[in-house]
Amino acid sequence: MSIARQLFHEFRPLFRMLEEPITRTPASWGVRSHPFFDDPFFFSPGFTRPAVDVTEQGNKYIVEADLPGVAKENVEVRIGEGGRSLTIEGKVVSKGPEPELRLQKALTKTDTPNQISAERQFWSNSSFTRTVWLPRPVDSSGVSAQLKDGVLTVTIPKAEDKASVVVPVQ
Repeated sequence: MSIARQLFHEFRPLFRMLEEPITRTPASWGVRSHPFFDDPFFFSPGFTRPAVDVTEQGNKYIVEADLPGVAKENVEVRIGEGGRSLTIEGKVVSKGPEPELRLQKALTKTDTPNQISAERQFWSNSSFTRTVWLPRPVDSSGVSAQLKDGVLTVTIPKAEDKASVVVPVQ
């Protein structure tokens, strides 16, 4: 790993702390007038940042993310950076009631419908991405994820430490 990349990973918690005041203030919602906000550390309109808890239990990590209103079909969980990071991506899709056709008849001599009124369906889309950096590499083949009652629980086994290798000197 290059020193620049290592420093980037070391400073990531600082970047996240600096990000929070901007993403949490109502005055900044939707503000994208400066290219500075195109930085991946800053939010985009419609961006939701789920709360995440990471705990260590013996030889595994447990990651719990609050994802209310998200269907499991709309969630993607990835292990990256050689087993050092967990990325949770997804989208929240909510829609209004099904369109309903209402006929209102006017009391006229011909008794024909006078007005048709239809209620339109509305859609609301919001996407999110959250990356969690893990303290040690993990075994990506044993990862399991379960979404229940709006809480995503990801169980990640730690990778076994590689034993040291003795190199014969010639």
